[in-house]
Amino acid sequence: MFSLRTKCLRYLTNKTYFYSQIRKCVFGIKDLIHQEKPENFSVCQVTSEDHEAAVDAIKRHFLSEHVLVISRNMNVNNDRALDEYLIGLLKQGNTLFAKDDNGSIAGVCVNFASSPVDPKNLRHYAFYRQDPNTKDFLYFIAKLQETPNLWDIFKQQKVFEIKMLTVIPEYRRQGLAVMLAEKSKELAHDQGYNIVRMDCINPYDYKIAERCMLQFMVKFPLHKLRGANAPFIKRSSEHNRYVRVYTSVGTNADVDRDTFKQKQIDLENLIE
Repeated sequence: MFSLRTKCLRYLTNKTYFYSQIRKCVFGIKDLIHQEKPENFSVCQVTSEDHEAAVDAIKRHFLSEHVLVISRNMNVNNDRALDEYLIGLLKQGNTLFAKDDNGSIAGVCVNFASSPVDPKNLRHYAFYRQDPNTKDFLYFIAKLQETPNLWDIFKQQKVFEIKMLTVIPEYRRQGLAVMLAEKSKELAHDQGYNIVRMDCINPYDYKIAERCMLQFMVKFPLHKLRGANAPFIKRSSEHNRYVRVYTSVGTNADVDRDTFKQKQIDLENLIE
């Protein structure tokens, strides 16, 4: 049998070990999030002189991997309508480049501060496009942009969107995507935007959102996003993935908690 003193010592030893493990866990979260800090790269805002290079990078490395582009087998190389749409986003001045020591483009993050009128304007623009796939792609972007309606939920005139984030293949797995998303959040907060939004469709980008401490809001399948007559992607399609919506809410946001909760419930009901 163990003496009372031996039992007490064992208890205190185990308790100390237990709390030390918790401490390691808690204080290890920050290290986990920021364990990748690219040192040989810089981030800068895209200027008007960079628009052609930015559009080329977006089309080659983001749109070519976009689920709707793949499912429709779209050729985005010579699509002037998409070029005009992308340049319209870039003109706002919130897009970021990641560059290596030699000044070569390593990644691009298209950011856009949107208002409730932007999806309507995009639909109007899409209506006059001739290519049916381009038309549907733009309609899809507009529908996704207003699902859920964060302007209404958070009572904000504008929402800062991390819209398109890509890293050139040879620069991947070095933490550049996380760095660009973090810099985008900082840019949004510096400009006074209370809501940052990031929609995640592919199997990997939601991990970027979580590493940047964005909060998961809702998840729903792509076949729930419908065009005028049918879903953009059929339920039976192999490309029918889930959209995960992540947000960062500033302290100055006027959050209607009841509306927010009800919107979450309504959106969760989309999932069958």
